[in-house]
Amino acid sequence: MTAPLLDRPIFLFDADCGVCQNGTDSIRARIDPPVDIRPFQGVAFDQWGVTPAELAEGPVFVDPQGWHVVGPPAMAHLLRRSRRPYRGLGSVMLLPGVRHLLALAGPVMYRNRHRLPGATPACAVSPAQATKD
Repeated sequence: MTAPLLDRPIFLFDADCGVCQNGTDSIRARIDPPVDIRPFQGVAFDQWGVTPAELAEGPVFVDPQGWHVVGPPAMAHLLRRSRRPYRGLGSVMLLPGVRHLLALAGPVMYRNRHRLPGATPACAVSPAQATKD
């Protein structure tokens, strides 16, 4: 199966999670990157090679060239597409030492998002469980 071409990058997130929804609402309002920010629910994410297991690890950034990244790198790539100063922040997030720290912290934070302010009961349900029908 060939992935459909994209005009713009896509940032996929868990809309059932209050923390994720509030975060993406803030990104849209404050940063407004030239990226389609979409909940993975209701999107055929597998058309871009994204798996439910990847969605369980954090948000996903899908590039128009066909590659995608998960978790903190997804946020970094979203920010790199944004205006200054967010573009610089995204670049810093991809520096080797910072990227390593975020790779350690990101999954822990995502698994514990139900404990963060603004969390809803759905935040405790992993996206992999939510996508099983």
